[in-house]
Amino acid sequence: EVSTNCHWRMVALALLVLLIQEVCALTSASVSTSTLGGPALDRVKIGTLDVPAIGVGTIAWSDDSYQATAEACLREGVSFFDTAERYGASGVSLIPAALAAVGLPVDKSYLGGDTESRLGRWVGTQAAVASKFAPTPWRSDAQSVVEACRGSCARLGVESLSLLQVHMPDIIQPFKVFGVSDQSDEALWDGLAECYHAGIAQNVGVSNYGPTLLRRAHAALAARGVPLASNQIHFNLLYRRQGSLATVEACNELGVACLAYYPLAMGLLTGKLTPSQLRGKRDRRSRELLRYLEGGAPRRFEFPATAGTIPAGGIRSLLMVLQEVAARVGKTPAQVSLNYILCKGAIPLPGASSAMQVRDNVGALGWRLSTEDVAQLDAAADQLPFEFRGSGFQTADSKFVGYGFEKWRLE
Repeated sequence: EVSTNCHWRMVALALLVLLIQEVCALTSASVSTSTLGGPALDRVKIGTLDVPAIGVGTIAWSDDSYQATAEACLREGVSFFDTAERYGASGVSLIPAALAAVGLPVDKSYLGGDTESRLGRWVGTQAAVASKFAPTPWRSDAQSVVEACRGSCARLGVESLSLLQVHMPDIIQPFKVFGVSDQSDEALWDGLAECYHAGIAQNVGVSNYGPTLLRRAHAALAARGVPLASNQIHFNLLYRRQGSLATVEACNELGVACLAYYPLAMGLLTGKLTPSQLRGKRDRRSRELLRYLEGGAPRRFEFPATAGTIPAGGIRSLLMVLQEVAARVGKTPAQVSLNYILCKGAIPLPGASSAMQVRDNVGALGWRLSTEDVAQLDAAADQLPFEFRGSGFQTADSKFVGYGFEKWRLE
């Protein structure tokens, strides 16, 4: 009887060991080739900043209702916020800025900054806040950059900005159609250098620069004794061509942190948006997101028809692969989409409008997809004959400036 009991105990122990091994194998598969000690230890350097490998974008934080979300970010350890001097203002209130862009004599005293002011109240010095300066024809010299940086510092309630970025190349050239153009990117870089040396910006960066302009900016700033800390671009599973991947690679080569905005393609890569949710809605954004999901053409005379015509089926094939990978690694589609960006060497800046979304974003930290998973996602994205171009006036490669769209190219 004793021998029999020992036998069954040994069998039970062997089964327990096999079970533990299986669980470990599944866990290893779910976090793939590497675990990073948990979300709290998954961090990156942006110049002198030591921040989580995922930040939060605040372009949609248009009122005080987002305070709870900002507080949730701090609780979850997301202590890197990206904003801009234009964020938080209504479109109507920024009409003077658009008119001034073409040289009209309008009041330029209010250009936005509402989100900066809110972040100053909500997070103070508990987090690193990056902001951006938008070049325009009347603000294209070094002194304008310095004045903008001081204004951002005042609204945020700090003496020195964690990271000051030029929002885009100096592309707003209203008289270019008449052969008159005065692009002043070098002057903007001089302004960044002055902010850095004056101590009102701890780090400086650029946005929407492709490899060629990035290398020029990097060299020009280095000649002034200033390290280029970052380059922020549109990059996600649905926007990898158009020079985006090449730009990420150039950033990594130069030691410049690459920040990725629209990492979830306005929610398309979360797996939560469905045609049934969007069908029947009348706003432009819902109509265009629906086209991305299932295909279709814009309405006659629709402006701006940013999404354009999408082939039947839309992004369904990519979403199926995304959901397959997510199920295999035990993560949500949004977490896989964000982790994909991390695997490529960039830092995603997803938006968030609730504590639940913040927690979902944080779930992308502390692990990495396998090389095979990344390759499978790349292949699925490559099969699509189109990419995510944005929606409405929020576009992937241009800015609406009153008289039309001015575009940049990463290539």
